[in-house]
Amino acid sequence: HSEYYTELQKDRELPKGERGCCSCDDTSCSSSAKAPEFTEAQNALSSKLQKIVGKNHVHDGMKETSKNAPFLKGARMGHGKALCVVQPGTVTETVKCLKEIVDAGCVVLPQGSNTGLTGGSVPRNDTPDTRPAVVLSMKRLDTHFPIDDGHRVVCLAGCGISTLATSIQSWFPDRESHSILGSTFLNPTTAAGVAFGSGGVYVRKGPARTDRALYCKVSRNKWGENVVTVVNTLGIKGLEDADFLEHTELDAAGGLDKYANDVREGFHRPMIKSSDSEHGHAKASDSNYQNAVCECTRDVSRYNADTTGEDCNRSEGKVVILATVHDTFPAPEKKRVFWVAFPDMETTLAFRREVCLDNPEDLPISCEYLDRDSVSSSRIICHLLHAFQCDLIRDQIGNHRS
Repeated sequence: HSEYYTELQKDRELPKGERGCCSCDDTSCSSSAKAPEFTEAQNALSSKLQKIVGKNHVHDGMKETSKNAPFLKGARMGHGKALCVVQPGTVTETVKCLKEIVDAGCVVLPQGSNTGLTGGSVPRNDTPDTRPAVVLSMKRLDTHFPIDDGHRVVCLAGCGISTLATSIQSWFPDRESHSILGSTFLNPTTAAGVAFGSGGVYVRKGPARTDRALYCKVSRNKWGENVVTVVNTLGIKGLEDADFLEHTELDAAGGLDKYANDVREGFHRPMIKSSDSEHGHAKASDSNYQNAVCECTRDVSRYNADTTGEDCNRSEGKVVILATVHDTFPAPEKKRVFWVAFPDMETTLAFRREVCLDNPEDLPISCEYLDRDSVSSSRIICHLLHAFQCDLIRDQIGNHRS
């Protein structure tokens, strides 16, 4: 392991700490750029989208205002302009909007909670691609509900991981969702977790992934026309493609909208179950991760570019995710946190191999590496919070006495 680690470190270039991926934050570079010229179809796009979702859910994105700023600037990083911003309220509306955006020759930018964690959820105006971007915001698609007696959940694309965790805790106190750590306070969406493979600290659960989803792919036919295809691998009884007759207008997207609307309205319906089809038995989490991560071979057990499974996994915007099915997990009865320091890398690797990853049946919930600077910064923050808390308590006592 020591030789392997040394080989990995050879010719390694450390990051410079610059936000090069989001240079669009610097507006000075584009101040002298001439105004973009739009085609007739692009100029008419906003009106077409308003007919689908309503006027209040389409915003111009070329000039920043209080209405469109939350969609054009990431909460953490990234900033740009868009031809417009559209917020569909149903899965069916999302598919219709996508078709119009593609037909107008625009870049489709699916957006969840716009946390700005990666900088990929906002328009970028510094790329060679001169097509105007349209932000397809999924925030209104936040419905989620349990299936299979709580062993799985269905999440529309705008459902946040923190919202989901709270719901599962109230529905089934002995179970928990996949993502309950990390950036949950920003409430990024479950769809974004699948699209970017989040969950790097989870050892038992593995990264976020699922082969059970409803998503859209864009391709071109032999005449060069763009074609939007809805792919249904949800594997849910009553929502399989075969459950909808060809001569009816209702499809899997419409059927999911109908059930989700009942959930939103508070109507009580029998909990739906997974179908007995191939998709109904497909993976809704990385169930083999525990075995792979314990092998400790030269093969990487997980990496962000892993596109194994359905196209929705690590898609990074190449497909538009509409809904996903995820496993829930037994909640541990007790938890303990250990801070372990090591004198050198060889000892660290040995501890990881012989203690953390010794047995796939007895894994820690999560592991995270922290360097000395991170630990020192954490200690300073803890001291500051402790001092602030003490001052706050003293103020409260003084106010109570007075």
